[in-house]
Amino acid sequence: MHRGGSAPALVAAAVLGLMGVAPSPTPSPAHAMGVAPASPHPSASASAENDAAMSLNGYVIETDTTNWNANSGDFTMPHEVRVTRSGSDARGDKASGNSKRGVATLIGNVVVHDDGGAPEAKDVGGDYSGTATITCDQLAVETKQRIYDAQGNVRFSQGNRHGSADRGTLNQTAHTLHLEGKVVLVEGDTSIRASVVDYNLQSKDVTAVGAPMIIRQPVPSPSPKPSASARPS
Repeated sequence: MHRGGSAPALVAAAVLGLMGVAPSPTPSPAHAMGVAPASPHPSASASAENDAAMSLNGYVIETDTTNWNANSGDFTMPHEVRVTRSGSDARGDKASGNSKRGVATLIGNVVVHDDGGAPEAKDVGGDYSGTATITCDQLAVETKQRIYDAQGNVRFSQGNRHGSADRGTLNQTAHTLHLEGKVVLVEGDTSIRASVVDYNLQSKDVTAVGAPMIIRQPVPSPSPKPSASARPS
Protein backbone atom coordinates (compact mmCIF):
# COMPACT_ATOMS: atom_id res chain seq x y z
CA MET A 1 0.00 0.00 0.00
CA HIS A 2 1.32 3.43 -0.90
CA ARG A 3 0.00 6.50 0.95
CA GLY A 4 -0.24 9.92 -0.65
CA GLY A 5 0.92 8.95 -4.15
CA SER A 6 0.85 12.00 -6.43
CA ALA A 7 0.24 10.12 -9.68
CA PRO A 8 -2.98 8.47 -8.45
CA ALA A 9 -4.09 11.84 -7.12
CA LEU A 10 -3.82 13.09 -10.68
CA VAL A 11 -6.46 10.61 -11.78
CA ALA A 12 -8.69 11.41 -8.83
CA ALA A 13 -8.47 15.10 -9.65
CA ALA A 14 -9.21 14.56 -13.31
CA VAL A 15 -12.20 12.34 -12.67
CA LEU A 16 -13.56 14.50 -9.86
CA GLY A 17 -13.32 17.65 -11.91
CA LEU A 18 -14.63 16.10 -15.11
CA MET A 19 -17.40 13.83 -13.92
CA GLY A 20 -18.27 14.96 -10.38
CA VAL A 21 -21.72 16.40 -9.76
CA ALA A 22 -23.69 17.16 -6.62
CA PRO A 23 -26.94 15.18 -6.59
CA SER A 24 -30.31 16.88 -6.73
CA PRO A 25 -33.86 15.51 -6.57
CA THR A 26 -34.71 13.41 -9.61
CA PRO A 27 -36.98 15.39 -11.95
CA SER A 28 -40.21 14.01 -13.27
CA PRO A 29 -39.79 12.30 -16.65
CA ALA A 30 -41.43 15.16 -18.56
CA HIS A 31 -39.29 17.76 -16.79
CA ALA A 32 -36.15 15.68 -17.33
CA MET A 33 -36.77 15.77 -21.05
CA GLY A 34 -37.22 19.52 -21.08
CA VAL A 35 -40.38 18.94 -23.11
CA ALA A 36 -43.87 17.66 -22.41
CA PRO A 37 -44.64 14.11 -23.59
CA ALA A 38 -45.87 14.10 -27.17
CA SER A 39 -48.62 11.60 -26.34
CA PRO A 40 -51.14 11.53 -23.44
CA HIS A 41 -50.63 7.77 -23.16
CA PRO A 42 -47.82 6.97 -20.70
CA SER A 43 -46.77 3.87 -22.61
CA ALA A 44 -46.27 5.81 -25.82
CA SER A 45 -42.82 6.84 -26.99
CA ALA A 46 -42.08 10.56 -26.99
CA SER A 47 -39.74 11.84 -29.69
CA ALA A 48 -38.32 15.35 -29.53
CA GLU A 49 -36.42 16.65 -32.56
CA ASN A 50 -34.55 19.80 -33.54
CA ASP A 51 -32.22 20.69 -30.65
CA ALA A 52 -33.93 18.43 -28.13
CA ALA A 53 -32.47 18.99 -24.66
CA MET A 54 -32.68 17.05 -21.42
CA SER A 55 -31.90 18.33 -17.93
CA LEU A 56 -30.71 15.49 -15.71
CA ASN A 57 -29.57 16.23 -12.15
CA GLY A 58 -27.27 19.10 -13.03
CA TYR A 59 -26.38 18.08 -16.59
CA VAL A 60 -27.88 19.60 -19.73
CA ILE A 61 -27.80 17.02 -22.53
CA GLU A 62 -28.34 18.38 -26.05
CA THR A 63 -28.76 16.60 -29.38
CA ASP A 64 -30.91 16.83 -32.50
CA THR A 65 -33.09 13.76 -31.84
CA THR A 66 -34.22 12.19 -28.55
CA ASN A 67 -36.42 9.10 -28.29
CA TRP A 68 -37.91 8.80 -24.81
CA ASN A 69 -40.50 6.55 -23.20
CA ALA A 70 -42.63 8.39 -20.65
CA ASN A 71 -43.60 5.19 -18.85
CA SER A 72 -40.20 3.54 -18.38
CA GLY A 73 -38.02 6.65 -18.53
CA ASP A 74 -35.70 5.01 -21.07
CA PHE A 75 -34.21 7.30 -23.69
CA THR A 76 -31.86 7.04 -26.65
CA MET A 77 -30.05 9.77 -28.56
CA PRO A 78 -28.83 8.27 -31.86
CA HIS A 79 -26.78 11.25 -33.04
CA GLU A 80 -23.96 13.37 -31.64
CA VAL A 81 -24.58 14.43 -28.04
CA ARG A 82 -23.27 17.46 -26.14
CA VAL A 83 -23.33 17.55 -22.34
CA THR A 84 -22.65 20.65 -20.24
CA ARG A 85 -22.50 21.40 -16.54
CA SER A 86 -20.83 24.13 -14.52
CA GLY A 87 -17.14 24.11 -15.41
CA SER A 88 -17.16 21.27 -17.94
CA ASP A 89 -18.47 20.01 -21.26
CA ALA A 90 -18.49 16.65 -23.03
CA ARG A 91 -19.43 15.06 -26.33
CA GLY A 92 -20.14 11.56 -27.63
CA ASP A 93 -21.32 9.96 -30.85
CA LYS A 94 -24.61 8.94 -29.19
CA ALA A 95 -26.18 8.34 -25.77
CA SER A 96 -28.72 6.28 -23.87
CA GLY A 97 -30.07 6.19 -20.34
CA ASN A 98 -33.06 6.41 -18.04
CA SER A 99 -34.47 9.67 -16.72
CA LYS A 100 -36.27 8.04 -13.76
CA ARG A 101 -33.12 6.31 -12.51
CA GLY A 102 -30.96 9.32 -13.29
CA VAL A 103 -28.47 7.46 -15.49
CA ALA A 104 -26.92 8.43 -18.80
CA THR A 105 -24.21 6.88 -20.96
CA LEU A 106 -22.20 8.65 -23.64
CA ILE A 107 -21.01 6.20 -26.30
CA GLY A 108 -18.31 6.54 -28.95
CA ASN A 109 -15.31 8.89 -29.10
CA VAL A 110 -16.14 10.45 -25.74
CA VAL A 111 -14.19 13.63 -24.93
CA VAL A 112 -14.66 15.61 -21.72
CA HIS A 113 -13.03 18.96 -20.92
CA ASP A 114 -12.93 20.60 -17.51
CA ASP A 115 -11.69 24.08 -16.64
CA GLY A 116 -10.72 23.15 -13.07
CA GLY A 117 -13.49 25.17 -11.46
CA ALA A 118 -15.80 22.33 -10.43
CA PRO A 119 -16.73 22.41 -6.71
CA GLU A 120 -15.48 18.83 -6.29
CA ALA A 121 -11.90 19.85 -7.15
CA LYS A 122 -11.40 21.22 -3.63
CA ASP A 123 -11.59 17.66 -2.29
CA VAL A 124 -8.20 16.86 -3.83
CA GLY A 125 -6.51 20.21 -3.29
CA GLY A 126 -5.54 23.14 -5.47
CA ASP A 127 -2.55 21.35 -6.99
CA TYR A 128 -4.93 19.08 -8.86
CA SER A 129 -7.67 21.48 -9.88
CA GLY A 130 -6.28 22.74 -13.20
CA THR A 131 -7.67 22.25 -16.69
CA ALA A 132 -8.04 18.56 -17.49
CA THR A 133 -9.24 16.27 -20.28
CA ILE A 134 -10.52 12.69 -20.36
CA THR A 135 -11.18 10.53 -23.40
CA CYS A 136 -12.73 7.06 -23.52
CA ASP A 137 -14.98 4.84 -25.61
CA GLN A 138 -17.91 5.01 -23.18
CA LEU A 139 -18.79 7.05 -20.09
CA ALA A 140 -21.70 6.05 -17.82
CA VAL A 141 -22.96 8.44 -15.13
CA GLU A 142 -25.18 7.31 -12.24
CA THR A 143 -26.23 10.65 -10.74
CA LYS A 144 -28.11 9.37 -7.68
CA GLN A 145 -25.26 7.26 -6.27
CA ARG A 146 -22.64 9.53 -7.88
CA ILE A 147 -20.88 6.68 -9.68
CA TYR A 148 -18.97 7.40 -12.89
CA ASP A 149 -17.69 4.57 -15.07
CA ALA A 150 -15.34 5.21 -18.00
CA GLN A 151 -14.58 2.20 -20.20
CA GLY A 152 -12.34 1.50 -23.18
CA ASN A 153 -9.10 3.34 -23.94
CA VAL A 154 -9.45 5.62 -20.93
CA ARG A 155 -6.99 8.54 -21.02
CA PHE A 156 -6.52 11.37 -18.51
CA SER A 157 -4.45 14.51 -19.01
CA GLN A 158 -3.80 17.48 -16.71
CA GLY A 159 -0.66 19.56 -17.13
CA ASN A 160 2.36 17.29 -16.70
CA ARG A 161 0.15 14.56 -15.24
CA HIS A 162 -1.52 11.89 -17.33
CA GLY A 163 -2.79 8.35 -17.03
CA SER A 164 -4.38 5.51 -18.94
CA ALA A 165 -6.36 2.35 -18.19
CA ASP A 166 -8.91 0.05 -19.74
CA ARG A 167 -11.50 1.12 -17.18
CA GLY A 168 -11.90 3.68 -14.41
CA THR A 169 -14.74 3.83 -11.87
CA LEU A 170 -15.23 6.71 -9.45
CA ASN A 171 -17.67 6.26 -6.54
CA GLN A 172 -18.10 9.61 -4.84
CA THR A 173 -20.44 8.15 -2.21
CA ALA A 174 -17.79 5.66 -1.07
CA HIS A 175 -14.95 8.08 -1.92
CA THR A 176 -13.10 5.48 -4.00
CA LEU A 177 -11.48 5.36 -7.42
CA HIS A 178 -10.86 1.97 -9.09
CA LEU A 179 -8.65 1.63 -12.17
CA GLU A 180 -8.07 -1.63 -13.97
CA GLY A 181 -6.41 -2.99 -17.09
CA LYS A 182 -2.90 -1.82 -18.07
CA VAL A 183 -2.96 1.09 -15.63
CA VAL A 184 -0.26 3.72 -16.20
CA LEU A 185 -0.11 6.88 -14.07
CA VAL A 186 2.55 9.51 -14.72
CA GLU A 187 3.48 12.79 -13.07
CA GLY A 188 6.68 14.45 -14.18
CA ASP A 189 9.48 11.88 -14.07
CA THR A 190 7.59 9.43 -11.83
CA SER A 191 5.21 6.74 -13.08
CA ILE A 192 3.22 3.82 -11.68
CA ARG A 193 2.27 0.76 -13.74
CA ALA A 194 -0.07 -1.95 -12.47
CA SER A 195 -2.99 -4.19 -13.40
CA VAL A 196 -5.30 -2.65 -10.79
CA VAL A 197 -5.07 0.55 -8.74
CA ASP A 198 -7.49 1.45 -5.94
CA TYR A 199 -7.37 4.95 -4.48
CA ASN A 200 -9.23 6.25 -1.41
CA LEU A 201 -10.00 9.92 -1.94
CA GLN A 202 -10.27 10.65 1.79
CA SER A 203 -7.35 8.74 3.29
CA LYS A 204 -5.16 9.09 0.16
CA ASP A 205 -4.27 5.39 0.44
CA VAL A 206 -3.29 3.75 -2.84
CA THR A 207 -3.19 0.00 -3.45
CA ALA A 208 -1.55 -1.21 -6.67
CA VAL A 209 -1.92 -4.86 -7.69
CA GLY A 210 -0.37 -6.94 -10.45
CA ALA A 211 3.40 -6.51 -10.42
CA PRO A 212 3.17 -2.79 -9.64
CA MET A 213 6.26 -0.77 -10.40
CA ILE A 214 7.29 2.74 -9.44
CA ILE A 215 9.62 4.02 -12.12
CA ARG A 216 11.79 7.14 -11.92
CA GLN A 217 13.84 8.53 -14.71
CA PRO A 218 17.55 8.07 -14.04
CA VAL A 219 19.55 11.01 -12.80
CA PRO A 220 21.86 12.16 -15.60
CA SER A 221 25.47 11.16 -15.04
CA PRO A 222 27.96 14.00 -14.65
CA SER A 223 30.01 14.84 -17.71
CA PRO A 224 33.37 13.00 -17.76
CA LYS A 225 36.40 15.03 -16.88
CA PRO A 226 38.82 15.64 -19.75
CA SER A 227 41.78 13.26 -19.87
CA ALA A 228 45.28 14.47 -19.03
CA SER A 229 46.32 14.25 -22.69
CA ALA A 230 43.49 16.60 -23.63
CA ARG A 231 44.52 19.27 -21.15
CA PRO A 232 46.23 22.32 -22.66
CA SER A 233 49.99 22.53 -22.03
